[in-house]
Amino acid sequence: MAEQARGLFMRLCRLAILRIALSSVVPFIAPAHADRIGYEGVVDISAEAGTLRAEHHHDWGYSSEKSRWKMISSTRDPFTADNDYSSLRLHDTTTGTELFRRPVPALTYIWISPNLKYVVGLSHIMLWNPCQLVVFSKSGDRLLERDMVSADWPGVRWSASNWIYWYKEPAPKIAIADDGTNATLTIEDPLGVPRQFQFPAAR
Repeated sequence: MAEQARGLFMRLCRLAILRIALSSVVPFIAPAHADRIGYEGVVDISAEAGTLRAEHHHDWGYSSEKSRWKMISSTRDPFTADNDYSSLRLHDTTTGTELFRRPVPALTYIWISPNLKYVVGLSHIMLWNPCQLVVFSKSGDRLLERDMVSADWPGVRWSASNWIYWYKEPAPKIAIADDGTNATLTIEDPLGVPRQFQFPAAR
């Protein structure tokens, strides 16, 4: 009887030690959350610098579902004229002139360079969105596009299907260095580390 009591006591001690050990480990494990529903946002965002204003609109709702499905299940190219659900527009606020309007992926942040040569679009939307980084010149030339889902940096987080958080939110530090031939885009990541992307300089 004493032996059984001693065995039970030892098992209870081991269980208590295990619970203490787990309680010290669990807080360091990042929780993984599945997306309850697919992204369905209808969004308008804008940015201004000097005499320029950039405006972005995307509709990820039911009305655009067929068009978006056609793109993501075939060409995976959101930059064609078939894209009537997501656009980027740049205009001169002084003259009211539209400088360009282009089909683009769904964006969540836009930025105009201080020298007014470049417009940068960022996105944390993954669902039916084949790239999360675009750069246009003031004249509307597309200079860079990048799928950021493969970004393997510390601090980058993904949800099951809707989101990738790869830039510091709500407003990352962004800069572009341009030597006339090549340009380097720097974007602050979620941990504050500058990440660089190269592309041809605007003409």
